[in-house]
Amino acid sequence: MTTVAPDASARRQAALVLFGLLVVALLARTIFLLWEPPFEGTIRLDDIQPLGDAYWTMNLYVGGPAFAVSWLATAIFVALQARGRTAPATIAAGVLIGLAGILFSLVITAEVLPFVFALGHPDAVGLFDAFNAQLGVLVPAIFGAQIGVAVGVLVYLVVALITRAVPRWFAIAGLAYLVLFAVVPFELLGRGALIASDLVQTALVVGIGWFGLRAALRPAG
Repeated sequence: MTTVAPDASARRQAALVLFGLLVVALLARTIFLLWEPPFEGTIRLDDIQPLGDAYWTMNLYVGGPAFAVSWLATAIFVALQARGRTAPATIAAGVLIGLAGILFSLVITAEVLPFVFALGHPDAVGLFDAFNAQLGVLVPAIFGAQIGVAVGVLVYLVVALITRAVPRWFAIAGLAYLVLFAVVPFELLGRGALIASDLVQTALVVGIGWFGLRAALRPAG
């Protein structure tokens, strides 16, 4: 029976392409965050109306896909760092990050769709008020998805710290950020604090991708 050896060159190219997609998705996320109107619990007609068709276009083709691609790529890079007896925990963390990330990207896109439909309606003000009153139904999905991603990253960092899959300083810095993310209400501290938190998260995700890329490029055996 003939065994076909994996093509190391193809594996390398795939890993590099995936890392490139991760970087592009994170850049798109940052641009989207800087572009979108501030969200303080409601979506305001005065903020959205001047954006016109760009509001839905940016959410559908930039914001939603950027979050989905970034978390899926992160999930794969996490799984690529699985080692020995702790491999099941690392792979489970990657699966959780991927699934929760997909849910988050879907729900934040779905959140804005009713408001897009209401923009051209004669009673847009009334519809915005009605839809804002119903945003609470999405809160469990939004926070649940965020918690899912955070727990997945937490498990990954703890295991990586134990197995030394990543430098000690990186794992500790990542864990410190997760603690801050859990206890500090960045969304209530103003737009500057929210953007700063997102930039730190972006740096953490790039780091996870980088160490996952190194693991993927490491010669087998």
